[in-house]
Amino acid sequence: MRLFLILTLILALQGCQTAPEPVDTSETRAAKALALAAAAKEAYEHREFAQAIEQARRGLQLDETSLDSWYWLGTALFAGNQDDEAFTTSKRFVELGSARPDRQGQLAQAYDRLGWISFRKGRMDDAVKYFSLAIERAPTLAHALDGRGQIAYLKKDYPAAVRDFSKALELGSTAHQIAVESRGLAYYWMGNFAKALPDLKAAFESTGADRRTDRKDLLRARAFCHLALGEQETAANLFARAQDFSEEERRYNLAVMTYLTGDKELALRQAGKRTGITVKEAKLNAAIIARVDKVAPGSPADKAGVQVGDEITMANGIPVSNIEQYREVMRSIPPGTKFTLSIVRNGAKRGLSLTMGDAEYVIKSDPYLAPLLAKPLRSKN
Repeated sequence: MRLFLILTLILALQGCQTAPEPVDTSETRAAKALALAAAAKEAYEHREFAQAIEQARRGLQLDETSLDSWYWLGTALFAGNQDDEAFTTSKRFVELGSARPDRQGQLAQAYDRLGWISFRKGRMDDAVKYFSLAIERAPTLAHALDGRGQIAYLKKDYPAAVRDFSKALELGSTAHQIAVESRGLAYYWMGNFAKALPDLKAAFESTGADRRTDRKDLLRARAFCHLALGEQETAANLFARAQDFSEEERRYNLAVMTYLTGDKELALRQAGKRTGITVKEAKLNAAIIARVDKVAPGSPADKAGVQVGDEITMANGIPVSNIEQYREVMRSIPPGTKFTLSIVRNGAKRGLSLTMGDAEYVIKSDPYLAPLLAKPLRSKN
């Protein structure tokens, strides 16, 4: 009986002992890192980027070679606009995974991220390289095609831009409006007016009023396409009816049409005198003022040192408190007359001396005219 009690006590004590801890091996750490990477992926898909970053980093503490952890860390950092760290993280993923045939889709996405970060940093050659590597691994990756197309457009390689944007649009571009707009303008600069028109029309109709400058540029390109195709009445109607243009801009655009159709003397009379300055309304110390929005290259304003962003306070010695007052003063100055423009630039007051010119230099230097001047205009029978 006594022996039986001793055996029972021993068995009871053995039952109270805890199970031994599992051995910490590279395999167990890799398994834990994989689970954390899966948690990071889930957090990312729920747009919980900070949590995704934390889970992926914990995974890398356990296994520095965890491809899934590197991938989801780079993805979440990029989504969270942490470009510098997203770049180094994505580079590390590429280094570790470049030889893995089962990772080609993720490699394409990583190269795409590297491309967009380089693009935003202004490193265009690097961006093209990364976008091309992404497209090589995933030819249907519209996001990378959009990026490479934008760089081709900025570099004025318009045929390449058209190819990439067209492919991206076929695949369902993630930046549809930009792709349509840029392709339309690329066709325009190439002088392919018939193909440019549908894209320019679609881009204009989807561009909001908050992008007024873009709307005006698109509308000008559309009107000049119609003019190049011999549809002068359609072009004139676009300029006459568009609410986006001021009266001065409308008069200038119609003068350009007259210039292109051959009556240069009438065109210059219609356009009137010009300084080469385009202004827009802005606020300065709660007052509405005229701020320089554009300066035409080679114009009197350009030669005098006027810069975009300059705030005009006086013109020809007359205080200017809004755009209409500025234009009224400009209309009163005869061509060839020297006058002073008082401006504020970066908080400092300056006086600039200009000579009022005529419209010919502006018309000849207008970039939108180059494709039309390169080939004769059509005439409708």
